[in-house]
Amino acid sequence: MFPVLSLVLATLLLGTVVTFVAGRYARWVALATSIVFLAETAALIWQYPGWPGYTSGAVPGFAFQESYAWIHLGWLQVNYTVGVDGISLVLILLTAVLQIATVVYSWEETRRPGPWFGLVLLTCLGCVGVFVALDILLFFLFWEAVLVPMFFLIGYWGGPRRRYASLKFFVYTHVASIVMLVGLLGLVFYSGATSFDYSSVYLAGHGLMTVTQTFLFLALFFGFGVKFPVVPFHTWLPDAHVEAPTGGSVLLAGLLLKLGGYGLIRWAVLILPLGFHEAQPVLFVIAFATIAWGSIVSLAQRDLKRLVAFSSINHMGIVLLAIALGSSLGLLAAVLLMFAHGVVSALLFMVSGSVHHTYGTRDIPSLGGITPSTPVLATMTMVGSLASLGLPWLISFPAEFTALLATWDGLAYWVLLPLGILVVTAAFYIWMMQRMLFGPPRGIPETVHDLPWFEAAGMGLLVALTIVLGVLPFLLVNLITSSPIAGFPGP
Repeated sequence: MFPVLSLVLATLLLGTVVTFVAGRYARWVALATSIVFLAETAALIWQYPGWPGYTSGAVPGFAFQESYAWIHLGWLQVNYTVGVDGISLVLILLTAVLQIATVVYSWEETRRPGPWFGLVLLTCLGCVGVFVALDILLFFLFWEAVLVPMFFLIGYWGGPRRRYASLKFFVYTHVASIVMLVGLLGLVFYSGATSFDYSSVYLAGHGLMTVTQTFLFLALFFGFGVKFPVVPFHTWLPDAHVEAPTGGSVLLAGLLLKLGGYGLIRWAVLILPLGFHEAQPVLFVIAFATIAWGSIVSLAQRDLKRLVAFSSINHMGIVLLAIALGSSLGLLAAVLLMFAHGVVSALLFMVSGSVHHTYGTRDIPSLGGITPSTPVLATMTMVGSLASLGLPWLISFPAEFTALLATWDGLAYWVLLPLGILVVTAAFYIWMMQRMLFGPPRGIPETVHDLPWFEAAGMGLLVALTIVLGVLPFLLVNLITSSPIAGFPGP
């Protein structure tokens, strides 16, 4: 079998190395790498349902599997094992789209462009590694590798408080990673798994006692929950987003937050079903608290970027709620929500960056009536805002509708709580649009100009995806539900 996943990782690694040393040609190398990566991802999706080894290999339901001996020292059996199912493939697609959108949007980056574009590619490489890794040590190495480029993206290219924000981001997520690693190692040792491979851990984990599963699940939930982030582990996120450069915010919200949801599904919910069942009440309480907190605090924000950051906390709470339901419909909703939020939050962070570039401020009350002077920017703002509040025919609507349907199916009238919070979400986005886009002009410089082509192109790609997948959500649904290991029927 051709090692197609290793080829994808090698493409990103080679592109990253060349980009770092390419100097003024770094953007062209990054763009070429991104185009090849997107083409490889499209080829994976095209071949995925009919792949001959789909139901064979170490773990049924994973395609394009590769496994090579890596570290074999007595009891320590570590392999380079990779593979994808519909869930991970959808998130790889999200990575490919956001990588090329970020590269294009940042086209005129002049402050050390080689390291900038290299760190963007390195972040995406780490995310892809997390999504394909089927070995605990390999998964953890990729997981940690993502922290390093994001630390430097925030710490060097960020705002006035960039050092504080980058250090806070690193400390929070690294401490959580240590707890997560302890949980994963405990899963191997207590279950008696013969190796660190997902196949061995998956089978052995199901045989653990309920009490052991519960403690291990809570340790893993803490590790993954900080990366989500969920209340009360969310305080690093607003600071990181506000101080990060626009490209850093796009990758942070669009990709890094999804690592928490993916890790929770892949390495905790599916492997420790009894522990997950015991912890469900805790997950529901945290999910509802996260949804409510993110929405209510968003209402008080004047800074556009900070508003989008807190709304991300709200949306990640809905993802956690969908996962906590423990049903196939809930998992489908969670993955759809992660993809939709990745696209829409990236678009809105690009909007906030362009508003700051154009008008010199992100303060919402200081701006008004910007539509006549910057119609393209206003259009991007409206599409992103309407998509985030769940307008039909845009990408978030099928995801949020599926989440509400799954909540009604699992919790009956408790669905009224997230439904009511979605009304609050609509309120703060409508308030923002009413203030910024309409009414008499306010805070508009005489030399104002609309979006440059590269910012419009980066956002335009995300707008197109928002509309296409809002109208044709089955393109994602069919891919996600072809994952029998997650409880779906498969192809």
